[in-house]
This record gives sequence, C-alpha cells and structure tokens, in this order.
Amino acid sequence: MQERLAESILSGNFHIAEDIMNQTDFLEFEEIFISACHKSESVMYYTFILEQMKKEETVELHDLAFLLLVYPLCEVNGAFHSAYYHAERAVYMTDSKEIKNLLQLLFLYTVPNPVLSDREAFDTAQQILSIDSNNQVARKLMQKAAKQLDQVVIDIKDFNHYKNA
Repeated sequence: MQERLAESILSGNFHIAEDIMNQTDFLEFEEIFISACHKSESVMYYTFILEQMKKEETVELHDLAFLLLVYPLCEVNGAFHSAYYHAERAVYMTDSKEIKNLLQLLFLYTVPNPVLSDREAFDTAQQILSIDSNNQVARKLMQKAAKQLDQVVIDIKDFNHYKNA
C-alpha cells in the first residue's frame, strides 16, 4: 500500500491517494504517509494534504501536515513556521481543549530557532497545565520560559527620551 500511495502522490494522482486515505484507518494512513514521505522527502505529500484541506479542513489533516513539516520535511526552509500555522489551526478548531495540539505548539519552542516566543510558550504551557496539571513536558517548558522571561531586564535610562514627550 505504501508503494501505491507513494506512486500516486509523486505523480500527482491525488484521487488515488485520496481513495487509499478514505479506505484506511486514519492513524494507519498517517503512519504509512509519513513513512513514504521520509523516503522521498518530496513536498508533494504536503501539497496532497493542502488539496484535501481545500475539500474539508479537519484537525486530523492539520495534525498530519504538522507531522510532515517537523519530521520528513523539516529541512525545507520555513517548515517550522508552516508547522506553527497548522498547530495554531488545530488548537483553534479544538477550542484549545486538546493537549496533543497544544503540545504541538509547545514543541516549536524546543526547535533550534524557536518559533514560539517565551511568552507564547509560557501561556501555552499554562493552558496545558490547566487541563492536565501533571503534564511534565508543559511543566518543564513553562519553567524554561519563565526563566527566560525573568532575564528580561529593562534599564530605566532607555525610557529617558520619553519623559518630555
């Protein structure tokens, strides 16, 4: 099935890939899809997901797009920023109630050039902890973000030019 999926995606025959997706349990499809993308590292897989979203935007498709962008396609310029978009959409579509989607956002704080600011990471971790107070990932990253936020020191002299404004 993986070879047939890869052939259909890479040749642009998305209707065949869509049939495979519709006839397969989505988690199984996701695993096969990501594995196939790992082999070729082609952005055609991402294009397929975008085509599917044009038909029906779902949290599952945003999750799959996120996974493609942070794993097999992570070397593509802007991949983490695009992954941020998909994580944000999934969080929005689930009313910020799904820990998995919030953790996707928080993951983007751990990459070499973080996509999330310290404040966004802190707030996201706080949201996760309000749902699951025992979540160790959120707790550790919240502490890291808090330390970074505490290091922000403002020199009052920087504001002197405002005193006569």
